Amino acid sequence: MRKDEIKRYVLEYLVDESILPSTVLETAITVPTDNTFDLKRLEMEMNKEVRLKETEREREKKQKEKEEREMQMQREEKAREHEFTLKQLELGVIKGSDAKIGLDTGGFDVSKHVKFVPKFQEDNVEKFFNHFEKLGEQLKWPRDKWSILIQSNFTGKAQEVYSALNRGQHGL
Repeated sequence: MRKDEIKRYVLEYLVDESILPSTVLETAITVPTDNTFDLKRLEMEMNKEVRLKETEREREKKQKEKEEREMQMQREEKAREHEFTLKQLELGVIKGSDAKIGLDTGGFDVSKHVKFVPKFQEDNVEKFFNHFEKLGEQLKWPRDKWSILIQSNFTGKAQEVYSALNRGQHGL
């Protein structure tokens, strides 16, 4: 017999003998057995594991939401930067852009090729032009863009003469 069963029999006997009132049986507290403790402990461990898993899921969910917000902010920032660049192009603000100086280079980016133009030397003009022509042919520069490229390196008298030419004579 178990301890709580023995206690119950003793209480019933005492109530039958009128030693204790009958209400004692109704309010009698049963002493939990070892199995009851084991069950409670297992239940508590399970509840703890469930709470830990729920906490982990919540943490993962918050982390994922944070990453999604950051990605969305990056996409929005890129879109704003792109739009800003487009506006600058429209207004001709970007340095070195053809839009700024009003030139139509037909897809040829003069700013990328001007660095290859040889240095102009007033004392050896023929050598400069020969070198420039060879480079222009080797790098396949469009002939209609040569005047833009060449004038960028003029110095001294050559620059003065080029500046004195009217627009039609520039080859633009």
